[in-house]
Amino acid sequence: MARSPIAGTPRPRRGRPVAPTVRVEHPRDAMDGSRAQSAGTEAEHAFFVEEFRGVTIVIALPVLTDAALAGLARSISGFAGGDTRFVLVTGSRADAARLAAAIGADRALDAPNTWAVDELAELWIATTDARVLVVVAEATALDAARIAVGLGASKVVLTDAGGGWGDPPRSFAELRVHRRALERALADRADPLLLQAIETALRGGAFSVNLCRPEDVELELFTFDGAGTLITLGGYLQVTDLRVDDLPAAEELVARGVAAGILKPRTRQQIARMMIGGLGARLIRTGHLAGLVGLEVDAYGVAGVGEVSALITVSEFSGAGAGGLLISALLKRALDRGLTSVFAVTVSDDAAAFFLHRGFTEVSRDDVPPGKWTGYHPERLARARCFTWVL
Repeated sequence: MARSPIAGTPRPRRGRPVAPTVRVEHPRDAMDGSRAQSAGTEAEHAFFVEEFRGVTIVIALPVLTDAALAGLARSISGFAGGDTRFVLVTGSRADAARLAAAIGADRALDAPNTWAVDELAELWIATTDARVLVVVAEATALDAARIAVGLGASKVVLTDAGGGWGDPPRSFAELRVHRRALERALADRADPLLLQAIETALRGGAFSVNLCRPEDVELELFTFDGAGTLITLGGYLQVTDLRVDDLPAAEELVARGVAAGILKPRTRQQIARMMIGGLGARLIRTGHLAGLVGLEVDAYGVAGVGEVSALITVSEFSGAGAGGLLISALLKRALDRGLTSVFAVTVSDDAAAFFLHRGFTEVSRDDVPPGKWTGYHPERLARARCFTWVL
C-alpha cells in the first residue's frame, strides 16, 4: 500500500495525486443479505485467494453484528480453495457460540493469561488442524495481536466500530511514519489498546494489520480498494524488473486500464515489448504485481529520449506509493541508460495531476517526438496531455 508526508490528519483516499489506478466501485453501506456471494470481481477474488494461500489470518472481533457475521461467513467460504486458516478472537463464550453457528468453526479455546510454551504448542496444533479456530479472550484486539505473534501469523485484521483511520478511511499507513497521527486518531476508540495491538502485531512479525469495521472484513480481504486502513511497519512494496512470469498479470492490469479509459489498447506483442526493460511494483511478501511501467526508448527514432509507457497501479496500493516508486525507479533507469529526457502522454486527469505532482513539466504535443502520434486515435489525441522530465 511510501506516501507523501502528512502533518497528522488523514487525507481522503483521493486527496493527493496518485498514479493511474484501476478501481472497483463498491458502495459498502449497501451490503446486505441480498448482495452477491462475495465482494469484489472475480479477478480480485482470485488475486486474494492466491495472496493468502496457506496463510493464517488472525481476526479480532470484539463486537459481532449480524452483518459482520454474514460477511465473515462469506469471507471464510471464499477462501475455501486457498488452504487459508482463520483464528477468530472474540470477547465472550456467547459470541464464540454465534461464530460457531454462523461459520462452522471447528474448535474453540479460552485464551490463557499468559501464552507459555505449552499453551502456544497447543495453539499451533489447534490452528493447523482446524481451518477455523475461535479463541475467547477478554482484551480482544491486544490478545489477537499476541496470538498472531505467538503463531508467527503474517496477516492480522482488527475490527472496530470506527473503522479505518480517517473519514473516508485512509487506505494505507506506515507505523514508523504515522504513529503519532494514529495515536491521536485512535484515542477516542472503544478499545484504548487498539494502537498497542497494532504495534504488537507488526513489531512481532506480522506483515500487515488491517483496521476496519467488523461488517467490512469481506471488503477488506477481497477488494483492491478495501474498506479500512492497511497498516505496515515500513514499506509494503519493492520495485523489480518485469519477467516472463508476469505477462498474464500484466495483460490483466493493462486490460483493466483500457476498460477504465486510462490506457490505450495494446496487443500482446506490444505488452511483451513494453515489459522488456520495464519495472514492476511488487508486494514484498508474495511478489504479486501491484503496478507496472515500461520505458520505451527505440520506438520514435529520437536519440536520448524515452517514454513512460503504460503506467498503471492496483488502486489498493496507490496509497503505498506504487506509482511514485515506479516513476523514481524508471527515471534512474533512464539516467543509467544515458537518456537526456523522458516524456509521458495521458488522457487521464488523475494521471496528469500525478505527473505534475511528481515534478514533470506539462508541454505541448509539438514537444513530443512526432512518431508518437502516428496512428494515434483521433479522440484520444484531442484529449492528450504531454509531460516531460529532463534528466
